[in-house]
Parts: sequence; structure tokens; C-alpha cells
Amino acid sequence: MGDRMHEVAKSVFEKTAPEFANKLMVIVEFLFENPELAPRPAMGDSFGSATYWERLAGKFVRGRHPRAPLEPSTVPDTMVSLILQEYFGLEASTLPRVVKEHSLSMAAENIVGDLLERYIASKVEPFDWVWCSGEVVKKVDFLTASKGKARQWIPLQIKNRDNSENSSSSSVRDGTEIIKWFRTFSRTGETNWGAFPESIDNVALSEKDFDEFAREYLRNLRR
Repeated sequence: MGDRMHEVAKSVFEKTAPEFANKLMVIVEFLFENPELAPRPAMGDSFGSATYWERLAGKFVRGRHPRAPLEPSTVPDTMVSLILQEYFGLEASTLPRVVKEHSLSMAAENIVGDLLERYIASKVEPFDWVWCSGEVVKKVDFLTASKGKARQWIPLQIKNRDNSENSSSSSVRDGTEIIKWFRTFSRTGETNWGAFPESIDNVALSEKDFDEFAREYLRNLRR
């Protein structure tokens, strides 16, 4: 990365997001080596400009703001109720409750991935990992670099279930593979924490711990 571009990014981050400046600079270095994974510039802007980094910093910070489950705003399809009644045998009187609960279930399901990223971030960021919040790196959710003279990037993509859609591309420019991991097996419900790809000293990831994190996070949202 050119010294001038490095200084532009550093100056922008120190002004707009000083508490995250170091993390953002890690992302900048990765994106300069792998520009194909950088968010597309806005019309009239260019990759590496001051305004580009301002927008990227804004996305990164907003991605860390607390996010509450949002019930879908769409009107339920009445045909769903008809099928539930005529084929599955549900009583007509129960259908409004069932449809409402289905809507709430969808809202809950939509936020699980976000909770998962927040939980992992709380565990690994103290150990030089960066949560790429706000989708500031395409296909990559977490990022770190190996220690030593020959730096090697370690990009990680996570999914909640094994049947979630994963990005098809798995390599970055220097030949490093984007490591992929999922939390649960869709057919059995078993968890996959034991296969988490990066072992970090003093960090223990588990379903029980994730459960406790999610409960506390959601309770705080309601306070």
C-alpha cells in the first residue's frame, strides 16, 4: 500500500472512528492486497479516496450498533392459513395466533446470524482478530494475520447452518483460502463448535456460552 494512501485512510479513521482506527487499518491493508473483496465505491467516488474510507468507516461502525429483531412488515399470504387449515388440520380459531407466531419466528431467525457474529467478536477481537462489521469486506466476516516475518492473512466466513448459502469463491489474491465455518447441522441440530477453524489460547467457544451471550444481549435491548 502506498504511503500516501495509508496516511489518507489513517487520517480519516482517526477523525471519524478513532476507537476503531486500528481495526480499520487492518481491513485497509487487506483490501489493498485484495481489492476484489472491497465494497464497490459510490458513483463518482474511487477506491482509496478519503470519501471512500469515510463511507467504509461509517458502515463498519453502524454494523456494531445494537440490532433488535424486527417483525416482517409484509402482510401474510392468506393462502398460508388456508393450507394450514385444509391440509394440516389446524382449527380456524388458532390460525391468527399461528400466523403471528410464524412472523415472530421469522424475525428471530433473521437475527441469529448477527448474534453469532457479535458473540464470536466478543471472544476473538481481544486476540488481534477484527470483526468486519457492516459487510466492509466481501465474503469475509473475521480477519487476522499470522505472526512472523512472512505475514499470511487468515480470512474467515461464518454461517449459522450448514445449509446456509455460502460464497462460491474461497480464495483471495495471494492464494490464501477463505476459511468457512457453520454453527449447526440443519438435519440433526447438532452444533459444530468443535470444528471452529482457529484455536486461540484462553478462548472457549461453546453453545452454552453463546446462549448466555444472546440472552444478555437481548435483555439489554429491552431495558
